[in-house]
Amino acid sequence: MKEAPLNFEIFKRIQAVTHTRTQTALAEILEIKQSSISDAKRRNFVPAAWYMKLFEKLGVNPDWLKSGIGPVYLRTEAGYIPGDGDGTPLAPGLLGSPLSQPALVTMYAMRGDDTGNGAAVATLRPTGSILLPRAYAREGIVVLAVDNDAAAPTVRRGAYVGIDTRADCPASGELFAITLPHGEIVLRRLLWEEDYFRLCAENPAYPDRRIRLARTEWILGRLAWVMQEM
Repeated sequence: MKEAPLNFEIFKRIQAVTHTRTQTALAEILEIKQSSISDAKRRNFVPAAWYMKLFEKLGVNPDWLKSGIGPVYLRTEAGYIPGDGDGTPLAPGLLGSPLSQPALVTMYAMRGDDTGNGAAVATLRPTGSILLPRAYAREGIVVLAVDNDAAAPTVRRGAYVGIDTRADCPASGELFAITLPHGEIVLRRLLWEEDYFRLCAENPAYPDRRIRLARTEWILGRLAWVMQEM
């Protein structure tokens, strides 16, 4: 890989993907001396090793660094991302947003693996992967592919939902994912009712259910976000 002119836009893109503002911070990521950055600016060239280092450490697309065209990342923590042409140039300033960094995550079915003993299980069944903004794939989020209209119109069939498994403390009136006997997973609004939680479907065509307050281990997590067509 040859050196490329170090114009202002290239340097902005390098700073954007590394989230650095100083030469000292950038030098630490590139594993070089700060003086090497000053020298590159003086010579107006980007050493090829910079592109390789940013790809190796962050999965950044060298072509995007040079031109601003194409996918920003060629690789995420989950693997390589296939390209689909040149794409649309992405302004470096947009990379400051937590929504700009992709994350390839596993999505799961609305039915887990049945143990056969009638107990609620939390073993989820993966159905594929989905590319999300990293902010929506934070630690504790489980992505479910919705296959019914029980929570419609709030969540419709075909939607993808993020369930925050760290928010498993029941809160009356909020939507939660519940793991029921035989592995069924449902989205229901929890309402306290004496010694029970009433699991209320948003769609009146689906019956409500009840579980004892003591069975909080059945609660997978609270609905954090919904992605669906309008």
